[in-house]
Amino acid sequence: MTPTLAPPTELESVARLFPAFEFEGLVAHGESGSIFKARHRSLDRDVAIKIIPRGSGMDHSNKTGAKVMACLNHPNLIRVYDSGEAGGYFFMVMEYVPGKSLEFCASGRAINPKQACEIIIAVCEGLAHAHANGVIHGGVNPSNILLNAKCEPKISNFANTPNNERNDCAQMDVFALGLILRELLTGVSRDSSNAASAIVPDMKLAMICRKATHPDPERRYADAGALSEALTRAMMPTNHASPVKTQPSALQRPKPLLAKSGTDQSNAAFGRCAVIAFLLFSICGVWSLGQAKQERITRLQKEEDAKPKIVVVNAARSNDASDTALVRWE
Repeated sequence: MTPTLAPPTELESVARLFPAFEFEGLVAHGESGSIFKARHRSLDRDVAIKIIPRGSGMDHSNKTGAKVMACLNHPNLIRVYDSGEAGGYFFMVMEYVPGKSLEFCASGRAINPKQACEIIIAVCEGLAHAHANGVIHGGVNPSNILLNAKCEPKISNFANTPNNERNDCAQMDVFALGLILRELLTGVSRDSSNAASAIVPDMKLAMICRKATHPDPERRYADAGALSEALTRAMMPTNHASPVKTQPSALQRPKPLLAKSGTDQSNAAFGRCAVIAFLLFSICGVWSLGQAKQERITRLQKEEDAKPKIVVVNAARSNDASDTALVRWE
């Protein structure tokens, strides 16, 4: 019988087993094994190497989990590059995430509801991708959700799930996400006796947590995608204020106007006709006033011409040296 070896915790002993990697330090250590940060020499990239002793009961499930994770490709899932055995240990070479686990970052304290929803939505999207490929996690918890420098979550530690149990385990994933969301919103650990009675400050999020963790799987969300959609709707603002209008940039084309309904077209046509009628009426009125004024001027001119006029013909000096004005009526 092969003896069970303790997980290595010294870099020197590990480095001898993996000459293709340059080990930099121990990231985590526990009953399930040890995780080291290393640099792949030929590919020049950082990786995380998980080492598990054979015969510990964890090596078989991790072997299957490595195969499962290697088939998945999603930004919210840890990538697996390689796996195998070396020196009596099972190893798994994975994507290195520079950050901490969700359990470490939010343990014992409530976080901003918006950020909590964003984290869970991203986790839902990763699990939805796994579910779509017939893979169930079966044990989601804050310790296997890693956050990178941008607080983007990445899920690790997929377990082996038999095909005939996948439907039930998919509901288990939804249930686990509901517990994690409630813990993030309240700061009360899911393992606490007060977890079920913890008050979620937002009513919409409280209803989502209640549905996701319902005792009856049939009354929970159908899958991780449905839970993600519910959280996305809950994050939408309640007010419907009109957005501020901005001038389109040179690279943006104006959006085409939507076709108006029959009622709107009728109202618009009526308005145009009213404007045209008003303009025609105004033009006719001005023209009529002009004509009346011209006729009045013509009539006055005729009356003026009909009056007698005094016209000075000339002024001559008579023989008696007196001035006499010669006039005639016309």
